[in-house]
Amino acid sequence: MSQPAPHEQVASTFDRWAENGRDSGMETEHADVVLQVVALMDVRPGQRILDLGCGNGWGTRLLAQAAPGATAVGIDVSPAMVARAEAAHTNTIRARYEVGRFETLEFRDKSFDRAFSVEALYYAVDLERALAEIARVLKAGGRVDFVLDFYRESPATEQWVELVGLPMHFLSIDEWIARLERAGFGTVRAERIVDRRGPGRGSSDPSDDPHLSEAMHRSGSLWLSALKSS
Repeated sequence: MSQPAPHEQVASTFDRWAENGRDSGMETEHADVVLQVVALMDVRPGQRILDLGCGNGWGTRLLAQAAPGATAVGIDVSPAMVARAEAAHTNTIRARYEVGRFETLEFRDKSFDRAFSVEALYYAVDLERALAEIARVLKAGGRVDFVLDFYRESPATEQWVELVGLPMHFLSIDEWIARLERAGFGTVRAERIVDRRGPGRGSSDPSDDPHLSEAMHRSGSLWLSALKSS
């Protein structure tokens, strides 16, 4: 029996996560760090934001409410995750959700002011092409903000490849910066954001979840911020 194509493998994995309710756990685990990052992003009124790997859309909705008139579009390769996002949506929020791949974004050139992603870019089947696509759909001077827990300076996360069962890009901070610069981004900043809830990220029993370990908490989440070159 042949193996599924890479995008289909990623989609089916996250379809299962959605069906098992793991999307709500991801929201809980990452909420504090994302709230810190969004507060520091200084989203401006009327900006249009692309959320890559939106899952159940919780981050997309947060971005759409970050400033008056802001709008957000979330994409995810998993149809089940997008269905969860649409089910949680309310018409009071300027957001929408689409099934899509990072490497072939179905948007016009220079159609977004910002791009955002939480715990998703390292699943890109072709990371170089994904970053090039993100640069293409951003306006000149547009900004990216990516939040990642899976990176080499957080060695406790290396086991995730085996746990998740998918190919993943385990890059160092310097390697992420170099990838962004090659894709046409400048003024790249890397900062580690520590969850204010401490080890366990608010869980009453983090003992069985390696995502919530004390070692991972000490490393912090990597926040990458960069501007598209003019």
